Amino acid sequence: MRRRNRLAIQELIKRYELAKRAEGKSPKTIKGYNELLLSFYRYIQEHTGDTGVSRFTIDTIREYIIYLQTRPKFQGHPFTPARGNGLSIESIRDHVRTLKAFTSWLYIEGYTRENILKNLKLPKPEEIIIEPLSEDETIVTLNSIDQKTSVGRRNHTMAVLMLDTGIRIGEVASAELTNLKPTEGCLKVKGKGNKERIVPIGVEAQTAVSEYITYVRSKVAKPDCTRLFVSEDGGPITENTIKLFFSRLKKKSGIKRLHAHLCRHTFAINYLLNGGDIYSLKEILGHTTLEMVNRYLHFTKAQITARHREFSPMDRILGNHKNPPKPKS
Repeated sequence: MRRRNRLAIQELIKRYELAKRAEGKSPKTIKGYNELLLSFYRYIQEHTGDTGVSRFTIDTIREYIIYLQTRPKFQGHPFTPARGNGLSIESIRDHVRTLKAFTSWLYIEGYTRENILKNLKLPKPEEIIIEPLSEDETIVTLNSIDQKTSVGRRNHTMAVLMLDTGIRIGEVASAELTNLKPTEGCLKVKGKGNKERIVPIGVEAQTAVSEYITYVRSKVAKPDCTRLFVSEDGGPITENTIKLFFSRLKKKSGIKRLHAHLCRHTFAINYLLNGGDIYSLKEILGHTTLEMVNRYLHFTKAQITARHREFSPMDRILGNHKNPPKPKS
């Protein structure tokens, strides 16, 4: 144990990466782990000069959290200039989650005598009220897409599918044609951590996807391309293509808060408002816990209150009888 305690954090990060690769974690997930862990490594290197595993103490991590709260966004980024505002609370929580997972691994592998960060609590999340697209905004968004072109037809289909299922842009880009089950009304997608799940699709979205396959994809897709959505040259579509589409759609629709992930939020809130429950929503969205799903309840509670004002039983009954009959003596 004494010899292991002398190992540098940078070396342990490499061993951690090897372990995660052996477990079958996706390259994207592993890259995310590395970026966050190396950020901590650079911090202790700069502030203490000691990069040994002994620097993993709960006090050091708390100091690091305070540092993240004040550090300019994109500081040290090779392409994006730093900004004055600090990291978001959710970004800081991601840093802490990664460090907690890493120190748990250090303990399990015998590099430390205890799980150092076991009792460290995540910073309290922000209470953000998510404002989804309204029904009118959804129509404006979809009508802003020119369906007269093959690219426009594809983009319209993607938007309808995302609003109907809540799938992420990465799941849209990687969706396989053979994983679409029209007769069963579902699509199998691969989410974070390479976890597959079945996502139900409504009738309107099924129709849009079916027509896209028949009238667009069949004409442009390369014979060896297996993806559901394809680019203009017939190859697989990329996440950046989808992001660029929504960036342009934001300007064209005039909805300034529009972005791809808002489709996911809009689906989730509408699903709950239309009678869906948080447990099935968790499965559809691909979350492992209810923590992420619970945030949608804040908005639905406000909507339910508004609906109660409109449909209040006593308002209707008593409002129609301003001068009720006197009770019999």
